[in-house]
Amino acid sequence: MDPLSRLTIEWKLVPLIGHDEWVADTFIHRISATDGLPPYSQARIIDLISDRLLKAHPHPCLWVSVDAPGNWYINELNRLVKRKIPTVILPSDKKPTSGWQFKPDLVLQQKSVVEASNILPPFDIEEYGLKTSTLRVLRILARLKTAHTSEITSLAGFSETNVRHVLKGLQVRGLIEWKQIGKYDGWAILNKGLRLVQRSWNIPKGARFSKYRTEYRYAAERHRRKARMWRAWLETAYENVKIWECWTEVPLQKGIPDALAWGTCREREMLFWLEVDSGKSSRKTMKHIYQQRIRQVHHHAFSWDLPIVFCILGPDWVVKDFERYIPFHSRRLAMIGHDWRYFGELPRFEFGAWQDDLRWSHFLRATRKGTKLSFDPGQYPSKPKDKIHKDRKPKSTKPKFQSPNYDDDEYWNSSRLDQDN
Repeated sequence: MDPLSRLTIEWKLVPLIGHDEWVADTFIHRISATDGLPPYSQARIIDLISDRLLKAHPHPCLWVSVDAPGNWYINELNRLVKRKIPTVILPSDKKPTSGWQFKPDLVLQQKSVVEASNILPPFDIEEYGLKTSTLRVLRILARLKTAHTSEITSLAGFSETNVRHVLKGLQVRGLIEWKQIGKYDGWAILNKGLRLVQRSWNIPKGARFSKYRTEYRYAAERHRRKARMWRAWLETAYENVKIWECWTEVPLQKGIPDALAWGTCREREMLFWLEVDSGKSSRKTMKHIYQQRIRQVHHHAFSWDLPIVFCILGPDWVVKDFERYIPFHSRRLAMIGHDWRYFGELPRFEFGAWQDDLRWSHFLRATRKGTKLSFDPGQYPSKPKDKIHKDRKPKSTKPKFQSPNYDDDEYWNSSRLDQDN
């Protein structure tokens, strides 16, 4: 079977030296930063496509066209792609003008020698009768596998009413199902919906992509819920922050943030790095972990030349102790801490400093203790517990061992008489 028959990309002969007879055997792969995949996952798709092209053509080259609002996503792709064949990664509004843009160097061929490629056309959303918002929700659920409506709403950036309508439509089409997740009900993607999403990502047929698609680690329920709400948390807390995309449990070169949001603040591109800590580790372990984590974040901010806001969410004592774990302050980092019980509130961040709002959290908790509930809790009595009657274990019929009943004084006197005689 032709390896190219399982690919869904564009094929084009591109003249790069101003002569039509000498061309580059070019394949075009178009992606978007809002497809629901982080740069690490998109880089693995590019590597899978490169493997197939290498088996099919003697001197192929790959042109990756990226639709992204900022520079970080494209720069991260350039760093993560392995470049098994000559590859160039450019914004969607640019095209290669010179063969020197491909790394490693490409080999030009005569136009008459290059064979035509039998490849599938790229994914067309109109063929499947889907809207852009519907496909985006389905892509997010494909990465999360199971999620609640509020979590999908946060990552999608839509209103909850719109997301509920979209989810019900996907359920009618048999792409997702209603499923219990922990204590509450949520949504789970079906195999039919997963195949559609992988087709929309232009993943080669037969490629194993599940370990690159899903969240890198599957945390506890409360920990996972706080991380998935990170985008909505930021947009509620800061009016001047605009989020382009947000991913949970995304692997980077060093470190795996619980959630990573990419956007702007006052028209300045930056990243928002979230760590959620339940406080179950010892203080010594937490100190070792977070001192190393801050060094990793600083390394990324320096290598990307991009400011990063680092946030720690957890119980108040975890946030309070975190200030002692900070090994240094950097002008590229703004570090903040917040009690994870209060959604939609975050302290103001300042680069080169640590900020928390524990005083406000303590005040809010004290005021809430004296407030009266808007309903009578007595109308919701607790469920009576069923008394379980356990049958007593029958006594054993085996004979018990009994030691001889000696009188200590009588035994002692008789043994003394035997010795005297």
